[in-house]
Amino acid sequence: MPYDYEKTHESILESAMKSFTAEGFRNASIRNICREAGVTNGAFYAHFKSKDDLFSTLVEDCLNKFKENYNGFNDINVESPEDIPELFRMSYVSVEILIHYIYEHRDVFMLILKCSGGSSYESFVEDLIHEESRNTMDFFEKCSKYMTKPGNISERLAGIGSALVINLMFDAFAKGVSEEENIRETRISSEFCIAGYREILGF
Repeated sequence: MPYDYEKTHESILESAMKSFTAEGFRNASIRNICREAGVTNGAFYAHFKSKDDLFSTLVEDCLNKFKENYNGFNDINVESPEDIPELFRMSYVSVEILIHYIYEHRDVFMLILKCSGGSSYESFVEDLIHEESRNTMDFFEKCSKYMTKPGNISERLAGIGSALVINLMFDAFAKGVSEEENIRETRISSEFCIAGYREILGF
């Protein structure tokens, strides 16, 4: 019987998804993944460089599209004070779109949030918080000429709001909160942060 590369590849991926979900990345073994897939360890290495490479194959395309959506919402210009309320409105829209994407790709994001310990994706949420904090700082700096208290701008302040919104969004998802309720709660947390920023920074 001729060797079917694509079928073997898919069998390994299906087996890996089951193993990582059941045992987590750290405890799942290549040997057991191969046994479940009905392939040899040698065949595994014809398809993947390592267990981490296998995990990456399961999640990378989905995460790249998530990041494309996320990055698209951060390409902003502030040319007048009137731009600021519109940018806040866009932040609500962006949160809803990202949450919808997460729920559309539930299996992948559950794998990342609950099963990625020991993999190169274990700090995904923390990395996203750091990126959001940098983007928030960039936004503050673009708005600073319209603020009455620009001296209050700080990385720590940007980080507090970023961590609140992103942790709430992913924690709600991981705990089985509905998409609609997640959007509602995350929007409330965003409004809380925005109100605080307005008061502290004066815009």
